[in-house]
Amino acid sequence: MDVTLYLQNNMAQTTIIIGLILLIIEVWLLGLSTIVLLALGVAAVITGVLALIGVVPETLTALIATSGIGAGVLTAVLWKPLKKSQKSPRREFNIHSDLIGLEFQLDADMDAAHPVTVKYSGVSWKLVLAAPHRDAILPAGSMVKVVAVDVGRFTVEPTPEPNLSQ
Repeated sequence: MDVTLYLQNNMAQTTIIIGLILLIIEVWLLGLSTIVLLALGVAAVITGVLALIGVVPETLTALIATSGIGAGVLTAVLWKPLKKSQKSPRREFNIHSDLIGLEFQLDADMDAAHPVTVKYSGVSWKLVLAAPHRDAILPAGSMVKVVAVDVGRFTVEPTPEPNLSQ
């Protein structure tokens, strides 16, 4: 059977398939990063369904126009909610990790302006002071504890000195 003839006889189904392909590309490959393919994919699926039930004529012009108008309407309606969802508050650092609680002895003096680098598990990590301790100056030999982890960076705070007078 000729592909062109098949597409002409099944334009509503073809429109739905094209819409689903656009949605797959948007979700799997682009991770919902563009509203254009999302809106066009949803509009094409809706247009195909409307053509199947007879609301929209099964002509190339009608299907393309209805899909384009639908995509424009969906984009206008979804723009603000999707934009707002992308502006979720970003934490300063990751506070969920098995590495939190590790303790290190500093090899060099450390303060907010002079972070120290340590090698742990084959990775060089930059130690930076946690916000409440940004004014602290820690001498070499001080013990610090990891309180947060980010890519290549441990956020640390000084550990309390053990009380030896007991």
